[in-house]
Amino acid sequence: MDLLHNLDWVLPLRTPALTTLAFGLSWLGYSTFIMFFMALGYWAWDKAIFFRVMLLIVFSALLNSYMKDVFQDPRPPLSMRLDDLVGASYGLPSGHAQLAIVIWMWLAYELRRSWIWILCSLITLGVILSRLYLGAHDLEDVLAGAALGALTLVAFKQIKDRQWFWQTHLSWSLAAVALVSAAALLSWPAGSMPPDYIPILAGWTAGGILGLHYEKRVLGFAAPPTWWRKLLAAAVGTLAFIALQKFLKLLDASVLPPSLAWAVAKGLIIGFFIAMPVPWLLVKLRLASRRPVADRLV
Repeated sequence: MDLLHNLDWVLPLRTPALTTLAFGLSWLGYSTFIMFFMALGYWAWDKAIFFRVMLLIVFSALLNSYMKDVFQDPRPPLSMRLDDLVGASYGLPSGHAQLAIVIWMWLAYELRRSWIWILCSLITLGVILSRLYLGAHDLEDVLAGAALGALTLVAFKQIKDRQWFWQTHLSWSLAAVALVSAAALLSWPAGSMPPDYIPILAGWTAGGILGLHYEKRVLGFAAPPTWWRKLLAAAVGTLAFIALQKFLKLLDASVLPPSLAWAVAKGLIIGFFIAMPVPWLLVKLRLASRRPVADRLV
């Protein structure tokens, strides 16, 4: 039996309880969870760590989509699949496996506590195994995705503390995002169309950089110091984020036609919203603190 591509061994393992667990673990790799998790971590935990997580997510999502259309390797047959959210996308490399490594292993590296290493490793393994169990990917897909995620972390670790000129100047940072996004879109593998979330991610990154830049200058937001404030900040941020999503959906449906410019603008609004208006609101509600004026960037 070809273990890299054959999933026949999965079928005898399926039970109602394990299927429910697999769907729950698999949800941790979808955009709905990732976006909320990143935003909540930014507001209630540590904005520096979760800004780096955002950069890793954006780069990994772009790389994964690009490589999928390079290889154009089909997923397991429909008769094997329980996950109907993958649509007609290709399977190699697995985005869930890649993002699980990138998100959870990076958080474990940043926090460097034994119990967090164990917890993050179990979550990562669970997400990867869930994709095999649900028939969304074969073993080759998840191994390739995990390898890409690991290589991304090794490379990011080497450069994260360097102060490149484009990191220290807002205009150069935004130009770098635009340049990388344009290069990816223009060089996309022939015969394939980039996913619609790629321009949204480009806008999200630019909006986050822009919001963080001005938030540092005028606010100096720091996450709440106590657990009850963290929980309240997470609740307030969640409600604000849901309201924003509903507003954007109204614009999608009734005001603006779908276009590349609107996709970028929508991402820009979301990224800026996470980095500036919500921190400002949390400071005004006295759920978060701000640095003294003398310590802020000017």
